[in-house]
Amino acid sequence: MLSAIAGAQPGYTNHAGNVVAGWPVKLTTTQVSLAEGVVTNGCQLSTNDCRLTTSDNNFSTFQPFNFSTTNTYPLSIFPESERRRIAADFLLRQGSGGQVGLLRVPVAVKRAIAGAEKAMARSRKRAEKGLCTKEESDDFCAKSEAALRSYLDKQVKEGVITPAERKAIGH
Repeated sequence: MLSAIAGAQPGYTNHAGNVVAGWPVKLTTTQVSLAEGVVTNGCQLSTNDCRLTTSDNNFSTFQPFNFSTTNTYPLSIFPESERRRIAADFLLRQGSGGQVGLLRVPVAVKRAIAGAEKAMARSRKRAEKGLCTKEESDDFCAKSEAALRSYLDKQVKEGVITPAERKAIGH
């Protein structure tokens, strides 16, 4: 049973070909923290307070498979394709769609996203100042959003970004 549970844990292959298992719980530009293990006591897998407490000497609260460790690894031990998977998985787990800065997508994709977001923000600001109507701004933003979605879908189809990256980007 333990092997079936452990099999559900994601793994990332390092340069040496070894699989490093765990869920990405913290990500910086140079390091990733992967949580390993299984937690069955109702708390989410994280590094905060998911521990077995036996201070009350009541062993009825003991939960089997209640172990979780977090290890931090330099991203440099992973090939670029795995770094991209880690970043996308991290953002999907955090529910932080749209944080393109953490994703390791090509610069052209980041620029396209940033350009579209700036243009839409500029249009909304123009509407606030009365330089265009709200309807004109909404129409422009809808068209810009549709064009960006189409562009991102095309990038997935061409293999420039992965489906997980596309999902993490949002839009």
